[in-house]
Amino acid sequence: MGSGDSDNRLPVALVGIPLGVLVGLVALVVSVALLFGGSSSCGAETVGSVEGVPARLVPIYREASARYELGAKGPAVLAAINKIETGFGANTGPSSAGALGWMQFMPATWAAYGVDANGDGRTDPADPWDAIFAAARYLRASGAPKDWPAAIFAYNHADWYVEDVLADARRFEGQGGGVLTASLVGCAAATTDSEALARMVAEAERIDALGLTYVYGGAHGQSPTPPDGPFDCSSAVSRLLQVAGFGNPTMTTVGLIDWGEAGRGRRVTIHVKPYGADAHTFIEFNAGVTPSSRRYWGTSRTNPGGGPGWIAEDELSAGYVAGFQPRHPPGL
Repeated sequence: MGSGDSDNRLPVALVGIPLGVLVGLVALVVSVALLFGGSSSCGAETVGSVEGVPARLVPIYREASARYELGAKGPAVLAAINKIETGFGANTGPSSAGALGWMQFMPATWAAYGVDANGDGRTDPADPWDAIFAAARYLRASGAPKDWPAAIFAYNHADWYVEDVLADARRFEGQGGGVLTASLVGCAAATTDSEALARMVAEAERIDALGLTYVYGGAHGQSPTPPDGPFDCSSAVSRLLQVAGFGNPTMTTVGLIDWGEAGRGRRVTIHVKPYGADAHTFIEFNAGVTPSSRRYWGTSRTNPGGGPGWIAEDELSAGYVAGFQPRHPPGL
């Protein structure tokens, strides 16, 4: 909601449409797989799971590898390094040597190779997008994919480390029907529709897990919206769009009604009611596909503290949704 919007979150109502409800990482896998279908020529439709690798990270490994042209082995090597360095983000340090973040960069190396991969205005080693993309950039500069052992040795100067990374990478490559092979290689460096969608879903999951409280007025006046808020309905929606790479400011509901394109999207619809005491906005993912695959996200009075997150299936009715004007991000 905007700073001038009323304090309205989604009401509790009977559901008119059955919603497919999957939680945690399983939900993200299904959402990404469904949402990606056919929206890009870069092969994103093959995103799936690999045993031992968090599914929400698979698109990041693949996109980072494609961006820095690491070849077919690139995503698996990035996953292997992430596993060995931090247990896929379970232990981000700092280490006894001072290494930081998801991929354990020393501060000086991060200063040289860090990137803002998710377009949130920060270069943050504690952000998986930024850290994994930076690791791909560093590996490329260190000789990959032409000389993987040399590139991995540059990352950590130990022969055992090189052997362990390559062994894990081979194991990951052999699982999941080729999910971690770089079918994204050759994609343009610019953000694709599928990449933007993956970022939105990943950010929706991240914010949902924070359990944040609704704050009237949100972060209006701050662009981009801070990663952890404060959020009202429209600043929460603005945040997802910014992370996707659309370059929008932090908007009110009045701003959202003029942003993007009119009508429902193929994969994402922004529902907006810009004026009045019940002004509000929220996002529908997989819009226009089967009702059972739809997921709604936004601030809601049934979320902890009314904050942003996935919206419970018993919270929306078809009649309520019909009272909003649909908009959609370009390309989605």
